[in-house]
Amino acid sequence: MIAAKELRQLVKKTPICTVANVLTVVRLLLLAPIFFFIRREGSTAQFVTLILVGIGGLTDVLDGYLARRLDQISELGKILDPLVDKIFVISLFFFLMFMRDFPTWVLIVIIPRDLLILWGGFYLAWKRKTVEQSQLWGKLAAAAQILTAIAYLLRWQAIAPILLGLALFMVAISTWSYGRFFFCRLREVS
Repeated sequence: MIAAKELRQLVKKTPICTVANVLTVVRLLLLAPIFFFIRREGSTAQFVTLILVGIGGLTDVLDGYLARRLDQISELGKILDPLVDKIFVISLFFFLMFMRDFPTWVLIVIIPRDLLILWGGFYLAWKRKTVEQSQLWGKLAAAAQILTAIAYLLRWQAIAPILLGLALFMVAISTWSYGRFFFCRLREVS
């Protein structure tokens, strides 16, 4: 596993406090108010939860875009963004599992997959001495998962299973994409 000292050296290569990194941290900080409002009943609480989840999804889209647009791509951002994406989506699913009958088996599938992807990213960073950016399929899978969370949040029983199927399909494609990427990069190092 990548040593903490080596990880610090990778992160020191680029600036830490960038617009993109701030947006990523904001996404993480949104989890507490989302949990607070998701537990409340009523249309106002549901609306606020929807807005907060929407803001979380928007920060996921904007952080990478702004990092590239403002030329602020950072090693820390390459680590934080996928880590926070996974924490955000899994936390939403946990909240929904307890509050909106979200299927537990989905978390049983997604959590090990996400841990493997994170481990693979850290392992490649250790081997190659650079941090790889998130894959497009991973971003699309995260977006599909957030849409699924919104459908369960709003109790859209007719569309929620369809979006869940789409999200799981995107998760499968992104898992294949990350696996292929990992093994190709690993061969380059060997």
